[in-house]
Amino acid sequence: MPKKRRNNGRNKNHKGHSDPIHCENCFRLCPKDKAIKRFLIKNMVDGSSKRDIEEVSVYNEGDEKYQMPKLYIKNQYCVSCGIHARIVRVRSTVDRRIRYVSRYRKDQMSEMAKGLYRVANQRKGDKPVIAKEE
Repeated sequence: MPKKRRNNGRNKNHKGHSDPIHCENCFRLCPKDKAIKRFLIKNMVDGSSKRDIEEVSVYNEGDEKYQMPKLYIKNQYCVSCGIHARIVRVRSTVDRRIRYVSRYRKDQMSEMAKGLYRVANQRKGDKPVIAKEE
């Protein structure tokens, strides 16, 4: 049988067994290394409430602004829910080799310039992100 993916769709790496997790959508048990994981970054309050809090806040009196904390929610989906909700899409054999990185990862910008990585949620028509040498 030919192999479809070099990691067989998992991130196990000689561990033998990985703990099961529950899918956020259908609550199906799925191995943790096979699950599709996405971080959802949200503000704790909406824009108008945030403005009201900043006006009344004691911490904004100096030249430094107080940064409101954000909520970081890790969503884990099974493969079928990830495809159905269009979190991941079916790709051709050539496109499967491209690894996706979060746009917040600054340490892998040099690999992105080589074409091995692509920023997540970047469409084909968009211009690629090029590493800025500092």
